[in-house]
Amino acid sequence: MPLKPIYTEANDCKDCYKCIRECPTKAIKVSNDVASVVDSLCIYCGHCVSICPSGAKKVRDGVSRAKLLLKAKKHVYVSLAPSYTAEYGCDSKGINAALLQLGFTGISETALGAQEVSKQVGKFLHGRNEGAYLSSACPVVVELVRKYYPQHTMAITPFMSPMLSHAQMLKQWYGNDCGVVFVGPCIGKKSEADSSDLIDVSLTFSELNHWLEAENISLDNTQTQDDVPFLPREAHEGVIYPLDGGMVDTIKQCSNNGECTFMSFTGRNMVQNVLDNLDSLGKDAPIFLELTACEGGCLNGPGMGHSNNIASKQLSVQQNYQCRKQEKHKTSEQEQKFKIERDFFNIETVPENKFNADELKAALQSIGKNEVSDELNCSGCGYDTCRDFAQALLSGNAETAMCVSYMRMVAHHKATILLQKIPSGVVIIDDQYKVVEMNASFAKLMGTETELCYEANPGMRGADLNKLGSFDQLFKTALLTGKEYYDLPVVENDKSLQLSIFNIQKHKLVTGIVQSAQQPEFKRDIVEKRTREVIKKNMETVQKIAFLLGENASYTDSLLNSILNAQNEDA
Repeated sequence: MPLKPIYTEANDCKDCYKCIRECPTKAIKVSNDVASVVDSLCIYCGHCVSICPSGAKKVRDGVSRAKLLLKAKKHVYVSLAPSYTAEYGCDSKGINAALLQLGFTGISETALGAQEVSKQVGKFLHGRNEGAYLSSACPVVVELVRKYYPQHTMAITPFMSPMLSHAQMLKQWYGNDCGVVFVGPCIGKKSEADSSDLIDVSLTFSELNHWLEAENISLDNTQTQDDVPFLPREAHEGVIYPLDGGMVDTIKQCSNNGECTFMSFTGRNMVQNVLDNLDSLGKDAPIFLELTACEGGCLNGPGMGHSNNIASKQLSVQQNYQCRKQEKHKTSEQEQKFKIERDFFNIETVPENKFNADELKAALQSIGKNEVSDELNCSGCGYDTCRDFAQALLSGNAETAMCVSYMRMVAHHKATILLQKIPSGVVIIDDQYKVVEMNASFAKLMGTETELCYEANPGMRGADLNKLGSFDQLFKTALLTGKEYYDLPVVENDKSLQLSIFNIQKHKLVTGIVQSAQQPEFKRDIVEKRTREVIKKNMETVQKIAFLLGENASYTDSLLNSILNAQNEDA
């Protein structure tokens, strides 16, 4: 099975669920603690790649495929996206020369394809009296419509994208057997190229930069070479396609569109909002909507290699356009006909999961949500609401361990059970000399008064250390100095006891273990056995929530091991 355009490096995935939280279609499946991309749900916007904090989301490498293509075909041409000016500057001499050094036959501008698309879309719209029509330029938007808004598929203007249109033009100019490699800022173009035989390989600017670096080719060193023109000619108005509204402006320049209204929207949220309300548009007059998934246009594509500010990127495109406008009148172009029509029905739509109330209730109960008030909707799992998460559980795309509040509850319960199972008295004291946790055995050893208080307030959280026993000074010394004590003989309520104090977090948290001097056998045989048993069962949970809960989870882990180590040192 071929590698998809976006995939997960399993060893790098850190259970942060940021990809789920940021994914516009929740096209992520968590299995065995790894968040992988679900191809059938993905629209290949590439946002998960950009925001993954550990770099676990990867883009499929296209460089090796491009190298193989250069060896296999005699003539291979580059279709260079018009946003190249934001990456390499307005002067194309350096990047073109560098591409020739890599072995390409020639470089042509994808903007030529954009101009052809605008021309034919303009003619298509001219005779329309009503209806809402969507641009086909952005592969991410097209994928979104086809998978999640199939009712609007007919609204997509029936023409190839600029990339595919340009590839068609290149094959008409230079022969069907020539190779075509697209280079641009878009990860979604990889998926589009996979579904067509017109583009052999799609590369991002970032990939191209790494390739040039590996070959020790510097754009600065190529500036002194002879000028390398675009084939077969330079583009003109098509160079503004990367801008928000660039396609609209190009259509207006290419043809008379009658009474059609033009609008442009960028960014996934805006695009989805438009599609949610598309049925209300175009009832009285035709309207054309240029929709782009990347906010601000293609200049902010996830495949850009450099992080110039948006103003600088737009300025570079605008300056390039102004130069081209001045040169256009000097260029005579021969009118050619290109067949770029297509439809958008050859894809499976995403079925809407509909689970009944009983199924949702059972899923919610599996994560401790027994009442509506239990549904925190904290989005810690990556989903907006607990019910969205429950649906993901039922769909097989999520695991119960993703619920932070549920895992915190599980960890707390396990730690509490451990303390209660230990026959020795255990108390945990913080740097304010207050009780963090106490078990029933400790309360019983401290006397009837403490035992009654414990029954009224299990755990005795917040109780003052001074009121618990006569050995409070030992705890204070341990907290102040970090010193640990083992098997100190103490007398409390006429009982001969042994006290051990050791650090969980030096100067912040200490644990005291108190045992009756008449029952030393608990120390090794019972305490160690039971502690090891609970640690074994608890470890998997602790490790899972360690990343999510930080200090709270690691505290539980530290507590378990510290108690065990102290018992071993006593033996």
